Amino acid sequence: MPRVTPKLNLSDQVADQLRRRLAAGEFPVGARIPTETELMAEMGVSRNSLREAVRSLVHAGLLRAQAGSGTYVIATSDLAPTLARRVSFDRPNDTAEVRLLLEREAARLAASRATADEVEKLRALLVRRDAATQAQQHATADAAFHHQLVALAGNELLAELYRGIGGVEEAHRRAGTFDPDFDRFHPNLQEIDAAHGAIVEAVAAGDPDAAAAAVEHNVRLVEAQVDNRLKP
Repeated sequence: MPRVTPKLNLSDQVADQLRRRLAAGEFPVGARIPTETELMAEMGVSRNSLREAVRSLVHAGLLRAQAGSGTYVIATSDLAPTLARRVSFDRPNDTAEVRLLLEREAARLAASRATADEVEKLRALLVRRDAATQAQQHATADAAFHHQLVALAGNELLAELYRGIGGVEEAHRRAGTFDPDFDRFHPNLQEIDAAHGAIVEAVAAGDPDAAAAAVEHNVRLVEAQVDNRLKP
């Protein structure tokens, strides 16, 4: 005899509907979801049911509540949070290899698919990265550049995988990029800076092989720097 599936309570139903909207791209990563009042009106539910649903998605790693600002999307499915938990148990070298595979193929796709406006946005992020004068500012700008590159592949699943493994942020963490003594750290980055420029030019030229090669060169330079920083 088939089992009877218990009916979901209202807050679970609201959470499920929000998950579907996230997965459909209605609220992309980084976006702020509508206010409680707006969602209550849209979905026809009480404040308590909505709050329980949002709380469950925050706990699942899909949303982040920011006091005084709102609730923001940090993942569009359970994939990225699940991968992030897994990465904490994996060897750093394994994570770096997967990052290389994902970013290299993303660059190939970006070179084939990116529009002129998208390339200019990537170039603007490179300018912001190169203009950074503080460690935190530089790391933030660098992460924005790499996530934009992956986004230009036009494949949300690939982007979700990249976010799940920590993207370039994991390399920053291992390299100690957040060292406040940025003047000491930055002089070692000239070759890495040049590699970032090569990525942009290859994508702008619509050359998938050159874009992939530029990304591979860049990631290997970064990993070499990580290794040097970790030496006793």
